[in-house]
Amino acid sequence: MDEKFSEVMNSRAAVYKLLGRLFRKEADEELVGQLRVLDFSEVPSAKVKDGFKKMKSVVADSSNLLDDLAVDYARVFLGAGIAEGLVAFPFESVYTSKDRLVMQDAYEQVLRIYRSNGVEKIDADLYEDHIGLELEFMGHLCAQAAQLAAEGKETELSANFDLQQSFLVKHLLNWTPDFLKDIQGVPATDFYKGVALVTEGFLEMEKEFFLNDN
Repeated sequence: MDEKFSEVMNSRAAVYKLLGRLFRKEADEELVGQLRVLDFSEVPSAKVKDGFKKMKSVVADSSNLLDDLAVDYARVFLGAGIAEGLVAFPFESVYTSKDRLVMQDAYEQVLRIYRSNGVEKIDADLYEDHIGLELEFMGHLCAQAAQLAAEGKETELSANFDLQQSFLVKHLLNWTPDFLKDIQGVPATDFYKGVALVTEGFLEMEKEFFLNDN
């Protein structure tokens, strides 16, 4: 495999891991510092560009940024401060089970996939089908693909790509459209609305990536 392939895989891994971190817990100084230097101007997705612009505007304008983002996170994903109305619970099971409960079939399926691939979740307090963990798992697979390509392990690389595509279709594209739409409806600042837009645009690019690969 050529150097360009590894570059693409590592770039995909970086975006997945960034998005995973954004969803997994509240923003801190390190994450905000990363956002301030990122540039998505060359990304061929209007949604990614528009979403990142929303995020950057909040980062630039807020005088109590970390506190504001913590309040936003709790409101959007935990329902804090909302007596009634929309909450975007960040678990696949909530969006794929009949009664919108956590720890349903999707949770068990994802748990088996992680275990069969020797992956331990980063945050012990989260269920395995949390959007942040699912995105970070895809980041792990992309980074692994770059390594397998560098080592010339074509059989393992083919299996890795099959798993990437399967996980994307069965555990991200199957529920994130509704989840990301719900984020847009929660009354909060534009930060997580921007995160949702970036995620939507990136996953659309990922779907296209695998369609073109086939």
